Amino acid sequence: MPDLNPQPLPPGRSVRIYVTREVAYDLEKMHRITANVLNKLGCSACHSGRQLDFQIVEDFVVNPDTLEAKEVVGMNV
Repeated sequence: MPDLNPQPLPPGRSVRIYVTREVAYDLEKMHRITANVLNKLGCSACHSGRQLDFQIVEDFVVNPDTLEAKEVVGMNV
């Protein structure tokens, strides 16, 4: 097997994808999300040159009336 290039990917090639725990632990949903994101990146067959970085949402907002905590999706990090 040829030696792999140990150099990191060039900057700006990482793609963050935010998912809830419900989605993150469901393989079929993760496959569908990956295909959807790759399609939006312009190549539905591969992510060569891109690093897909899945982030599990662990941010919550609390309704002050009911005190119910709800996951916040799409927070700016």
